[in-house]
Amino acid sequence: MTPKVIPLHATGVLFPNEEPVNGSPPSRQTAQIRADNRRRLLLTLLHHQPISRVRLARRTGISTATVTQLVAPLIDEGVVAETGTDSAGLTAGAGRKPTALQLVAESRYAIGIHIGARRAQIALGTLDARLLDLRVVPHRTGEAAEVAIDRLADAALGMLADAGLRAESAQVIGVGVGASGLVDSEKGVNVWAPGLEWRNVPLAALLSQRMGLPVAVENNVRCMALAEAIFGAGQGKPVLAFVYARIGVGAGLVVDSHIYRGAGYAAGEIGHWTMLPTGGERCRCGNTGCLETLISERVIVEEAARLDPALVDGQPEPMESIFSAGRNGHPAVRQMLEERAEYAGIALANLVNALNPDLIVLGGLLDRGYDIFAPVLKEIVVRRSFNGAGTAETIRRATFGERSGPVGALSLALDTFFYRQTTRRALPAYINAK
Repeated sequence: MTPKVIPLHATGVLFPNEEPVNGSPPSRQTAQIRADNRRRLLLTLLHHQPISRVRLARRTGISTATVTQLVAPLIDEGVVAETGTDSAGLTAGAGRKPTALQLVAESRYAIGIHIGARRAQIALGTLDARLLDLRVVPHRTGEAAEVAIDRLADAALGMLADAGLRAESAQVIGVGVGASGLVDSEKGVNVWAPGLEWRNVPLAALLSQRMGLPVAVENNVRCMALAEAIFGAGQGKPVLAFVYARIGVGAGLVVDSHIYRGAGYAAGEIGHWTMLPTGGERCRCGNTGCLETLISERVIVEEAARLDPALVDGQPEPMESIFSAGRNGHPAVRQMLEERAEYAGIALANLVNALNPDLIVLGGLLDRGYDIFAPVLKEIVVRRSFNGAGTAETIRRATFGERSGPVGALSLALDTFFYRQTTRRALPAYINAK
């Protein structure tokens, strides 16, 4: 029997198989509770499969009857499958053997688009965030945002076609976009992307119109944090911070599995913390002495060029040359990198004192040069954090390395359009805009 699947973007609701009660849809509160239970169940299944209904109930705190009710339509839709016996749930002397459940990761697919200052990365992945395809689309200097978005849409649709998928298929649930700079996630607008000189670009509306799919947009570092929280090292961690340094410096914050954005979508802009109250370099934000002016890629490359021009001149990847020199006995470069690590360590100690996260994950340059940066910054975090709140074990490198951006964008799509579906909730207006 072919599972019943309904394209979410065709129905205009995020949980299309929810049946009305006595001819009326469930109340908003009931719908939200059901959606929260469903998400908890799916994530527990993802992290602990294969697992029986009884063990799902124990791990989630949801009643066995409710688990059974939630699982039944998921099996009908082909999203969950029964896969033999749950050996971990066997009890000596018990009668019926518990049936194991497993998420069918390739029952649905999503697209993630990570938009950086120099290029975009487009990923096609499954429900467990496994990448099936990854493509790079360079930006062209000075072109209009609409032109760049058309090129991204064409590349993403081409990726689907090459995989034998169509955007209108029920198997393709949606698109997640990780955009640089300030993002209004509710409206799907890239309010300000300094590296691209984009202002108030309606990314979600433009991509949705071109691709015929629902689109969610979020700041790219927050997407990376979400990927770590759901699929990476942050599973089960109530408070997680993902700190990313490259062109700029930012922190993505996830609290109790929810992205924390702040009142004006600017939470986590630690790159603009004042580190030098006087005499610092002017930052692109307009202030002076910001963290970004001390540990970004541009600053490190400029410092390395001053110390040894050969490390930078004619190098296609100067940062790799700089890190290599620091690892292989260039004392001046090593000292310079460790000085950058000191500034990063002070910033992370401040982050610990302000937020007290369970885990800090380092991405971008801090991941690529982790062996150089980590010993210094960890020591500073331990020494400067209040009452031992920060430990060396609090800090680790990114799970997904150089793929953190596209996996993050993919995770946004999966969380928005699969794991965090809300019953009878209409899609944002921009998704169906024509």
